[in-house]
Amino acid sequence: MQALPVPSATATTQASPDDRASGFSAVEGGPETRSGTVLLVEAYAAIWLILFGFIWLTFRKQRALNARIDDLETALRKVRKESP
Repeated sequence: MQALPVPSATATTQASPDDRASGFSAVEGGPETRSGTVLLVEAYAAIWLILFGFIWLTFRKQRALNARIDDLETALRKVRKESP
């Protein structure tokens, strides 16, 4: 087996903890693509749409359930009248 060459300590440059920046420096980046207020309004709109959809579905299910209960009560009254 052949041993791998070990780099010398002088060949590599290592930064000491003192060489690193200790403060915050802002980095220039691209401009924001979306406004925060637009995102907030969109989030509120989405929440309200989901809420109204949930209420509408609940209302439909309740209306169908009430119709089914009315049908069962009518059938029960009919059976009670026919039985001796």
